Amino acid sequence: MSEAHPDHIDLPALYNAEVTGFRGRWVLNVIGPGPEVVAGPDDLGLVDTFVEAHPDDPGRYLIALDGEVPVLPREGAVQQLEKHGFLVAEEARGDTKTDHGWTQVATALWTAPCRPAA
Repeated sequence: MSEAHPDHIDLPALYNAEVTGFRGRWVLNVIGPGPEVVAGPDDLGLVDTFVEAHPDDPGRYLIALDGEVPVLPREGAVQQLEKHGFLVAEEARGDTKTDHGWTQVATALWTAPCRPAA
């Protein structure tokens, strides 16, 4: 995995990756420090894999879900982030409450703080 750009080390993550299920497909966007999209939208494939959700699953601490929810295509999202020159913030990846830095904020919406890569 890449490392954060030296200018962004020890600063709050100013960018946010969003993966959302829209019209049956996963879409990745990177939102900048303002409201603008700085990368994306990138198609990550079909929303076709589901799992039984529990509120204590990694990444689901902000919402109480139960029942079937679509599975985040995390590996594909990370690969696309790296293609755009971003990576999930290290402090988020190390947070045991998240799913390798990703947090589910709605049934088909995951977010992760990210930084430009070195």
